[in-house]
Amino acid sequence: MNHEDQAKLIKRIFYLVLALAISAAVYFYPEPKVELSAAAAVKDDRLLLVHHHLPADPASEQIADILNHVEKKYDKYLRVSRVDFKKSPEVAKVQGVTKPPHVIVFAGSEKIYEFQGPATEAQVERKIEEILRGLKRIDKNWRPPVPGMKPAVK
Repeated sequence: MNHEDQAKLIKRIFYLVLALAISAAVYFYPEPKVELSAAAAVKDDRLLLVHHHLPADPASEQIADILNHVEKKYDKYLRVSRVDFKKSPEVAKVQGVTKPPHVIVFAGSEKIYEFQGPATEAQVERKIEEILRGLKRIDKNWRPPVPGMKPAVK
């Protein structure tokens, strides 16, 4: 066996070990866990407001009315989902809610804002507009237009 044959043998052994390592890594790699949250159910680009609601609670009913008005006003940009705090405590526990009324705002699958307790309609609308302004800035045309300057075209 000369040096060239030894090199070929070492090369074959190396490739065999590499193939075994890759197949073992694929076999033992854990499957990603699917998150079962209210935000994972949203497939559109609208904001999702999850309201943890306690029926017959005056503060919770007030927030529900406010969110109904906000949903009508910003229908193209957001959705409101109500979760009964007593009927589904596991959802509240997963999202870290301890006491209703509690509102969580999701953009896609990311929690971007939350508030607990009563709030006025003006406060809720102001925060929604602030979030929407922030989301509008984050796209490919986020820079303000400059007079006399044309965008580059490929």
